Parts: sequence; C-alpha cells; structure tokens
Amino acid sequence: MRRPLVNRWHVAIPFILLLGAAWIWISRPSIVESTFDTPRPALYHPAPDFTLPRFNTRGAANDLFILSEEKGRPVVLNFWATWCGPCRREFPALQAAAARHGGCSAAGAANGENQGNSGDPGPDSDCVLVIGVNQGESADTVARFLNEVGSPATRNGSSSAVESDGTPELEIIMDPSLEIGLRYNVQGLPLTYFIDAEGIIRGIWSGEMNSVILAERIAEILP
Repeated sequence: MRRPLVNRWHVAIPFILLLGAAWIWISRPSIVESTFDTPRPALYHPAPDFTLPRFNTRGAANDLFILSEEKGRPVVLNFWATWCGPCRREFPALQAAAARHGGCSAAGAANGENQGNSGDPGPDSDCVLVIGVNQGESADTVARFLNEVGSPATRNGSSSAVESDGTPELEIIMDPSLEIGLRYNVQGLPLTYFIDAEGIIRGIWSGEMNSVILAERIAEILP
C-alpha cells in the first residue's frame, strides 16, 4: 500500500516545484529605470554633475553651485546635516581645510597645474574647493548651526567661497530634496568624495574625519 503513495509523491514534487518557480517569476519586483541622466559615482570615474542652490539667508534665488563649472581645481564634497553628531565634530576640520586650501579660482588652479608641469608649482598649486552639501534641512536650521559654530557665512548672509575679509571659508550648498544625496549614494552621514582637478573621483570616505585623515586625502587630489 505504501508504494503507490510514494509514486504519487514522485509525480507531485516536480509539479509543486514548477508552481513555486512560476510564483517567484510572477511576484518578482519590477525593475525601475533610473531617472538620472548621469551615472552613479564610482572611484576613478567622473563625478556626476549637479546644480544646487548655495546657502543664502538673503533669499537670492539665482545663486547656484554647478559642479562642472569648478573643473580645474580639486573638490572636497562633504555630505552632512546639523543633526548628525559626527558631521558636527568634523566641521572644524573642514573649515580649517577650506581656510588653508581655498580662495582661488578655477582658472587660477588650472594655471597653477600648467606651471607645475613646467617645474614651477605656482601660487595656486594647493588650491582645493571644500563644499558642504547639506542634506534635507532648511536655510534657517543651517543658519542656526553656523551661528553656533561661529561661521562667517551667517555674518555675510550667504556661503561664498571667500569671506568679506578675503579669507577662504567652507562653502555650504543646499540639497533640500535629497536628490543629489541619492545620486551620490549617501546612505549615512557624513560621506565625503575627493575629486581631482579633472573631475575624477579619487577617494571616498564614509564616516567622521579628523584633520589628519582629511589632510592625507586632500594630498591625494592635489596636482
């Protein structure tokens, strides 16, 4: 009596497996095509271009930062938020790096690179643009934080690359919809990209940086 039962199971098992495979195929998640017109970032590949508004307490609508327009000088691209403890702790190191390496134009950096090829490093050979990309917060929230840390951006009314007294500062740009954070695969804060003068990503650092780590990474993108 047991042999017919075993034979029936031999017939049923392939049928069950076939039904299971059919169910997995039917219920598989659909693949949504990306709406981005630029590739996701990757080491040794060009950094995706983007346009974002600069932080501004004066309400200027056309003060935009365009990454591709900065080609010719290295860029430190730091994604951060005021609620992020590690972001707050590393902020002074970023400010110091901006003060040390900033304050030069893209054209100046390109000229410095050309001079470096001829044996003269030039005055702008260590020029780096340090950018803080705020993630999803309002200008008021950022302004309160900058007042707390004593940033000159709030005194000037906006975050420009150079303070009113000519000293370079960390430039803040706003990503309120998190679109650029998504494009740059930001899954945790802080996240920092190190981009050379040709627009190529040379390093990615996930997590908090101290001044030593930051200096080492910046040295890797200098001409």
